[in-house]
Amino acid sequence: MNLSRLGVSGVERRRSQYRQARLYGAAPLLLCLAFIWPFGGPRKVQMMAGTSTPGATATIQIKKGDNGNTALDIKAENLAPASSLTPAENVYVVWIQPPDKVAQNAGQLRVNQHEQAELNTVTAFKRFKVFITAEQNAQIQEPEGPRILSADVSDH
Repeated sequence: MNLSRLGVSGVERRRSQYRQARLYGAAPLLLCLAFIWPFGGPRKVQMMAGTSTPGATATIQIKKGDNGNTALDIKAENLAPASSLTPAENVYVVWIQPPDKVAQNAGQLRVNQHEQAELNTVTAFKRFKVFITAEQNAQIQEPEGPRILSADVSDH
């Protein structure tokens, strides 16, 4: 169609063509962002409760940390004090276990009066299991007590 017959000047025609080029030129970028955006930020993994505390729930928020490490924010709810378990224990310990390696003590999970607990930690691993055990002391070097909650974490 001849735009000059419709009273459209050359400047207006160029503006229209420029807007179309910008719109179509941005399409690949927008499409790429649509696919990357949901996967680029933090993600959540639900932990599964063990038989000794079936009402306990926990979520791990996972994100890429400094130096390429994996940052974990573990939040638990409905977690009774370790002393109320049978047999009674003193503390909850969070463990990180990469494939084919021994579990590493990532720290104590302290339960408040509302049966909530939180622990922030970092690991260099990209694939690993996270689990929480009830133990006699927080400095233990290998898990001995029952698994309270657990989850598998893979590349993110």
